[in-house]
Amino acid sequence: MAADHIRQDLKHYLDLDVDARKVIMLQDIWIDYSPSEKIFQIMNNIEMAPKRITAPALLVSGVGGTGKTAIVRQIKNRITNSSGLIFVNMAADPDELERKKDLKSEIYKELGVPLSSAGLRGKSSVSLPRELVEVLSLRSKWGLVIDEFHDLLLVGKHEQRMNGSMLKTLLSDPYGMKLFAFGAVGARRVLNAKIETKRRFTEVLLDDWSESENFRSFLLGLEQCLPLKEPSRLYEKKLTQLILVSTSGRMDKVIDLIRSAGCYALMRRLERIDEACIVSATADPWGF
Repeated sequence: MAADHIRQDLKHYLDLDVDARKVIMLQDIWIDYSPSEKIFQIMNNIEMAPKRITAPALLVSGVGGTGKTAIVRQIKNRITNSSGLIFVNMAADPDELERKKDLKSEIYKELGVPLSSAGLRGKSSVSLPRELVEVLSLRSKWGLVIDEFHDLLLVGKHEQRMNGSMLKTLLSDPYGMKLFAFGAVGARRVLNAKIETKRRFTEVLLDDWSESENFRSFLLGLEQCLPLKEPSRLYEKKLTQLILVSTSGRMDKVIDLIRSAGCYALMRRLERIDEACIVSATADPWGF
């Protein structure tokens, strides 16, 4: 069997039985697609920019389910010298939902550097000790990735202004940290608290899919990862439109729909996704 519709490195999955292939179908997968490639290109260009008085910064925003967190997870694989990045997530920890995270504390925690007693007393202060410059230099840290950036809004107006000032401080000499922020559409309001900080950010908005060549290309890449023995041709007009109607073009819903439809195709011994599989997956996502 040629199975030219499947990536070469995944063809061995076709030798598995139906139940095993359902498990494969439901795994997390990553598909390179146009918006994410643009973001990685921007980040790599920022990485290679020489140090200057004010470091460049990027804000990627979008409604929930547009793929922001999936992009963050790929940064270590796609960005040059990613070992020099500090990753912080501002979302509340599940066991401490009432505690709002502090940006300064989260940076110190990720660096493994304890806050001094003075630092703890001035927890909300924008001041950062000059020793931090030495720590960043010794560890070859050049950039900061902030996920769930919008959660910086879950504090009072004064603290929001302090966070804006801290971002400005990190971008400026002597720190010169390149910043990459990811968050909901409301994340732009974090920058509004400090207009001079906002000017330093390039902004990219992740939209829902619409019927386009980019979407058809994404569906082609997705189909190449499905352990089905026959081509589904998800990129053809009728299926593409049905997928968009069923998901409103939301990234996470598209992927979940195709996973479920693929499992229906296996259950029915079709070995390809047809309109009926998509209809069933829309009506009963876990009914396969």
